[in-house]
Parts: sequence; C-alpha cells; structure tokens
Amino acid sequence: MQIFKTSIAVSNTLKASKLYGGDDLPYQRAKKGTEHAMGIEKAFWFGEKKSDTSGTQGHPRRATGGILEFINAGNSYVQNQSGPLTAPDFNTFVREAFTYGSSEKVLFSGGIVLQALNEIARGQIQTVSEATSYGMKISKWVTTFGTVNMVHNPLFVQDYAGYAFLLDMESFKYRFLEGRDTTLQTNIQANDTDGQVDQYLTECGLQRSQASRHALLLGVTS
Repeated sequence: MQIFKTSIAVSNTLKASKLYGGDDLPYQRAKKGTEHAMGIEKAFWFGEKKSDTSGTQGHPRRATGGILEFINAGNSYVQNQSGPLTAPDFNTFVREAFTYGSSEKVLFSGGIVLQALNEIARGQIQTVSEATSYGMKISKWVTTFGTVNMVHNPLFVQDYAGYAFLLDMESFKYRFLEGRDTTLQTNIQANDTDGQVDQYLTECGLQRSQASRHALLLGVTS
C-alpha cells in the first residue's frame, strides 16, 4: 500500500476576487483530482515496491509495486525488439503471450507501437466504439492465438513510446485500506493560513499475480 496526497491551496484574496468563469476552487479541485489519479496510475505502471522505516516518528513510508517491476521480476515473456516491429516478430510476441491465461487480453501501448500495429494489421483491426472499459478507446484484433484489445496509453511517451504490455486483466486488482479510498479532505489548513487548503488522499496498491499470463514488448522504433 502507498499513501498518495495531492494538495489544493487557494488564498482568501483569490476566493474574494470576482473571476471570469466563476470561483477558482472548483477548477483547482478538478485539475488536482486529475493529477492525483495520474500519480496513482504512474505508480501502478512504473512503481517499485519498497518500505522505508526512516520516516518521521518511525512511521514507515511504503511504495506500491508497478506492472513493469512485476514483469521484470517474474517469469513473464519479455521481447526486446531493438528496432522496427515486423509482422513475424509481433506474431511471435502474441503467440508467447497467449501461452498461459485468458484467450482475450489487453495491449497497452505507446504511440510508436500502435503506429506499427496499424500498418501490420491493416484491415484486421476493429474499432469498438462503445468500449471505454479502461478509460480509453479500444481497438480489437482477433489473432490466431487470442483476441488483443489494443489501447493507446498516453503515459507511454519518450523512453516508453516503444513499449507495449499485453496483460491478462483478471490477474490485477485495485486494493485500498478500509476508509482510505480516494477522498477529498477540505479545510485542513493551519489556523493562521490566509486561505483554504484541501487535499486528495488515497492509500492503495496494486495486487499483481500470475506473471506468466503477461508479456512485455519493448525497444520498438519507428
């Protein structure tokens, strides 16, 4: 489990000002709420599980482990492309990825990988218009080895633009401590603060299991 905090601070001067568009506090709450959710998602992808007991008053600071760490540490299939992605190479990746687990999995990929797949699977990919199961549009590709639901993840940029994770979603669970799922705490500022401070707080983690059901493709270049 990891504690995630995102603060929202608005001065009393700003609260008393008449702004075009109305009160600034609702806008800041929405903006910081998005940042809070993105921070959790980044940890679920790239976090490293650890516990640091050197915190104040002996309270341990814990970090949840992410999917990349889990795949690298387990017996998942990892294919380092180190170049452009070809149809035979991707067929090998899909074949190995579907050796264990469900017959339908989700491919979360960066833009470089998705561009390559659009070329490889031209005419074979079906856009599922109503599918927003993971907060994103999904394209479906029925292969010989199993069904691949393809999702472009906007977090996969720069060093991760050439990454793709093919995951069996049944093996991942969002967990949180009782009463510690995402909440907005309001007016938590000190008594002498000239303004209002709110805070989003979540204590959660990602439960990961059955590494052999998942696969990682990396190093794809354009």
